[in-house]
Amino acid sequence: MFLMLSALLGIFLGAFANYAAAAWAWEPKRNHPWCASDVSRPFWYRIPIIGWFGMKNESSRFGRRFWIRPLLVELGMGAFAVWFFQGQVLQTASLLLMNEIPVTPSTLWTLVARFVFQMIFAGLMLAASLIDFDEKTIPDQITVLGTIFALVISMIFPLTIGNYSDGTSLAIFQVTQLLDFPDAPLITGDDFFNPLTASSPLPVLGVFKTEFSGKFGLVSALLCWWGWCFAMLDRHWRMNWGWRWAWRIFWERLARSTSTRHWCRLANWGTFLIVLFWAAGWPQWLSLWSSLLGMGIAGGFMWLIRIAGKFAMNREAMGFGDVTLMAMFGAFLGWQPCLILFFIAPFAGLVLALLFMILFRDPEIPFGPFLCAAALITLLNWPTLWALTLPFFQLGSLLFTLGLGLLLLMVILLALIQGIKKFLGIDY
Repeated sequence: MFLMLSALLGIFLGAFANYAAAAWAWEPKRNHPWCASDVSRPFWYRIPIIGWFGMKNESSRFGRRFWIRPLLVELGMGAFAVWFFQGQVLQTASLLLMNEIPVTPSTLWTLVARFVFQMIFAGLMLAASLIDFDEKTIPDQITVLGTIFALVISMIFPLTIGNYSDGTSLAIFQVTQLLDFPDAPLITGDDFFNPLTASSPLPVLGVFKTEFSGKFGLVSALLCWWGWCFAMLDRHWRMNWGWRWAWRIFWERLARSTSTRHWCRLANWGTFLIVLFWAAGWPQWLSLWSSLLGMGIAGGFMWLIRIAGKFAMNREAMGFGDVTLMAMFGAFLGWQPCLILFFIAPFAGLVLALLFMILFRDPEIPFGPFLCAAALITLLNWPTLWALTLPFFQLGSLLFTLGLGLLLLMVILLALIQGIKKFLGIDY
């Protein structure tokens, strides 16, 4: 029964991705059974998978084989959900039983809940990838919805592993010892080097101190929250008349924009909840704090790369949708997996990027699908990746210095490449 329910979950998430690709695109499409305005269609056209066999008869209106991709998307997500459920829930439960560790209902439902959250994350990534391939843009509806969902889940479900001040721990505490995680906790002196969110890969085993519940925890959480809200504002920066006028026009446009008031309300409500969870000291605070840190660090890192790329190449190196997408990744996974997946993304997309350029002769390669592929690879292979990258994270605060150095090196290399292309007369 669980496998059937997981298949249905995957199919409906695939249907959601198809709907989002049609309705949330910059130019909404009307060739989806849930978006089409033609009311004469039978109701069963709206049923996932089955409906496409009826829609294929309208190829003369929407184009040949338009129904193949959405059909494969829904079938593929259903198959992936069954496979993912077997690995994340059934295999883990079997490992517990083989090691004579009782599988309690709390343990089972904890694993199922994490599976559902990660499947929703996969559905959001699929929707973002489909739109990015079609239009080279990622709509805010997906990234904002996904980020807020991840934060809300982290406030409700403290699915984190560790020892709290009262000595309690979750039922899946022993699972980390069965998945080849390092035996020793990560020792850096900083709590936020331990990945802990409600939907993250199974995190490392560690005993947490009290820094996350002190002033540092509150200030860092609020900075990440306010930074994300500021990033989502309707911002415009024009240097046509110099820095002084650019700064003035920037704030005047923000003040006149109607979206600014909506985001300010959301920022105020989020601030209230963050302070409430911090002051109450609930177990959910650790999960919420880690999710906020992931959102802020991953999104901020990508934002810096975008700024550095534009400075070096004198053009947009990547869209801002990639920034908000990485922020969503951080809210779901924590910032450590996001740092790893960023370096996996170029390898994950190398073959597809070459094929894209050869077949379509288009140098503008969407980066979002490659980030999503790297996020999925990281999610599925987290124990191995964490063991391989543990020495880097044990550098502690020096890791951020290393990151800034790599960012500076990237700017220099991009500027050098632009200079070589200009010397050779290459237009792009």
